[in-house]
Amino acid sequence: MTSGSEYHNFLDIANAIKFTKAGPRADIICNPKMTKACIVTCGGLCPGLNVVIREIFMTLHYNYEVKDIFGIKWGYKGFYTDTKNNWIKLTPELVKNIHKEGGTILGSSRGGFDADKILDSL
Repeated sequence: MTSGSEYHNFLDIANAIKFTKAGPRADIICNPKMTKACIVTCGGLCPGLNVVIREIFMTLHYNYEVKDIFGIKWGYKGFYTDTKNNWIKLTPELVKNIHKEGGTILGSSRGGFDADKILDSL
């Protein structure tokens, strides 16, 4: 094993870096029935984001039984600008076939964000 950030092979890296195993947890900290989730797409257009939106929704809705799931339009700024039109309540019917479309139904933005405004909007 090497010291610092110098590694000689993949085994050195694997032994030095610890990852949390992915997957469902035995204990959930928040009550899913009281949880509200928002999905936001940022960083510009990317093929296949609708697939990601759909799968996140399906996992939250069907696996964790979260009922309040929103899509935020136009990136982080959608949280706090024109909130009446930028917050979309996602439903199984709405996301059912979005994976067949390109891009993102939510739109995207490369702009920065104002964390205080986002937190105040929730």
